[in-house]
Amino acid sequence: MEINEKQKLVERLIVAMQDSGLSNNKFAEERLGITKGMMSQVLKNWASDGIVGENTWNKIRKYLDNKEGYVFINSSNFTKVVEACHYAYEFKVYIPVIGEGGYGKSVALTWFKEHQESNKGFQVFYYDAFQKRTQKQFIVGLMHALGCYQEGTIAAQVQKCQDFLSKKDCLLVIDEVSSLRDHNAVVIKDIMTALKGICGIVLSGTPYFMENLNKGANRNKHLFSETRDRLFKHTFVLSAPTAEEAEEVFKANGLNGEALGIVMGRNNKMKDFAWFNKPTFRGIADCITDIRIALSDLDLNLPKTFSLS
Repeated sequence: MEINEKQKLVERLIVAMQDSGLSNNKFAEERLGITKGMMSQVLKNWASDGIVGENTWNKIRKYLDNKEGYVFINSSNFTKVVEACHYAYEFKVYIPVIGEGGYGKSVALTWFKEHQESNKGFQVFYYDAFQKRTQKQFIVGLMHALGCYQEGTIAAQVQKCQDFLSKKDCLLVIDEVSSLRDHNAVVIKDIMTALKGICGIVLSGTPYFMENLNKGANRNKHLFSETRDRLFKHTFVLSAPTAEEAEEVFKANGLNGEALGIVMGRNNKMKDFAWFNKPTFRGIADCITDIRIALSDLDLNLPKTFSLS
């Protein structure tokens, strides 16, 4: 990587760190996934050869590009997620946030965590439970997310989580909770019981999460009713984006004129690029990339003939 490119990345990184409200060490670990030692090298010795590896530079570039490259809006779903977080924190209740994949749950939850950090608010622990299939995997992953991992039985580890969080002014966010299939979902009961009166929890997942609990409770399956009954009675249910929200996102990300007409489905010859073919916020983001590729004038400067040999 050229030295001027490294310099620009470091300048962007410093701005992002200042905006985050986190210490350099926290930012390195939580946002970039690098060690505090490597962060120190990036900031002090970025211009030296062989100190900071290409993999680290790629992590920094990917984070900054993702952070700066897509503008999201205050949609109705976004507002619901933020409200759920505030209610869960203020009243120490356990609130489900339910929506199909791509409805903006993770984006809003991540924003809320980072917003609290930037504004020196209460601490938000964010746990992505994706692919945590068993109860043990779930608890171990939670402990790592909290930063209090120790070996032991599930009961002992839940107690450790309780001891750790009882000293914090915080909210616990568990994303992708629907990864817990069938009976494994009742491990949530142990967490909710242990944290009663200590902190609120937002449980974010697809409709499967509540459907699974309701089905088990209706069949009187062991612990399903007890798990469901610990949840706050009001579930925040998200919905597909509206056409108005889609257009607002497109405009916020710089699409107008011909490009805007295409992604909104107003060009009958290019319906394949219309946002409603994949009516989620993730689909809208993909749509922006698709149309930029389709309308770009990319000159690869290839030779007229070439060989693979």
